[in-house]
Amino acid sequence: MSVEAQVPKSGRGPTKLLVPIVLAVGVIVGIGLSYLIPLPYGVGRLAYFADQIRNILILDMILSTVSISLLITLVIVYLRIYAKTGARFALGILVVMLALLLQALFRYPLLLAFVGRISFPFGNFISTADIFSIAAYTIFLYLSLE
Repeated sequence: MSVEAQVPKSGRGPTKLLVPIVLAVGVIVGIGLSYLIPLPYGVGRLAYFADQIRNILILDMILSTVSISLLITLVIVYLRIYAKTGARFALGILVVMLALLLQALFRYPLLLAFVGRISFPFGNFISTADIFSIAAYTIFLYLSLE
């Protein structure tokens, strides 16, 4: 019997409308928190590079916040599924989601800035990896809410 068949459809659970809400909250919170990161400023010829670094750090902050908001939501969804069904599969997914959440938190730019070590994502390559992660988490959340 699948997990889907075991979870009763009560109408009170989260709907697919939760996906765009979580994405929007992640973007808004990420933009807000990006103002807390100490950003580099350059003078003269270095000003161009400082602007590029600043933009990349802000983008990394926003993308990291969206990833964390999606992972927190996935942890909550699978915690509820495990609480209702006791399915080992849901527990396994919950453990994986918690591990991914911890990984995202430990590389969170704001946390790294406060401990004195700003992580510099090198260009579009790292941003592309974050975008693919966000797409995977979004699809996983959407499918989990069916």
